[in-house]
Amino acid sequence: MDVFKNKVVVVAIRIIVVIFLGLFILNISSLVMMFSLVSPDLLKSKPWLGGFSTHTTMLVLSVLIMLALSKGKIATYGFKLARNIQLKRIVLLSLVIGIIGTLIQSCIPREETAFSFLGDYSFIQIMIFVWIYASICEEVLTRGLIQGCLEPLTKFGFSVFKLHISLPVLISALFFAFMHIMLLTTGMGNATVFIIVLFAFILGIIAGYYRQKTESLIPAIIVHMFFNIGGTCAGLLTGLPV
Repeated sequence: MDVFKNKVVVVAIRIIVVIFLGLFILNISSLVMMFSLVSPDLLKSKPWLGGFSTHTTMLVLSVLIMLALSKGKIATYGFKLARNIQLKRIVLLSLVIGIIGTLIQSCIPREETAFSFLGDYSFIQIMIFVWIYASICEEVLTRGLIQGCLEPLTKFGFSVFKLHISLPVLISALFFAFMHIMLLTTGMGNATVFIIVLFAFILGIIAGYYRQKTESLIPAIIVHMFFNIGGTCAGLLTGLPV
């Protein structure tokens, strides 16, 4: 019994430390964004700068910490080519879920979705900074650092439709979903934020599952990227502010 309690304590401590590490990176990234946007004119002329500074800080800090923890062996955090990647299935699944999430948002009364994330972005900027760059940076943090640090806990988990969802996959998905709760501070409606957080969690589970299955970040980035593509395109077609 004492051995079991000790194992639970060790697991809990590891999870708490990793979560605090992730929160530290998010807070530093937010501070960098605040300092980079001291000029309102700069934000108006370059609306993408805020997100770029945030994600760049997130990416750099995550990589530096992974390098330090692994003593340079960053491949252990998913920086390697994927094996047995099911590209067509990953792309189709991600697109469909992204589209469904946006279509559900479109059913919410418009006054709750008045806030527009990307209203000042050009389509090219959306492609570069949302579809590609944000997907890479956020996956390096969540499925790279967070899930990678929790890798020793892979044996813990549960099964859904005969698929094993490990504790590292679950925690990284929950952390990713939590990252989107901050949208409440923008004035976005509670119902809209709930849908975004829910589908961020679903995205996190899928990305984490393929990250674990292939031992690579590449499938996770692809999942994230095509989820964003599906959501954005559905938003443009339905007239939903994105």
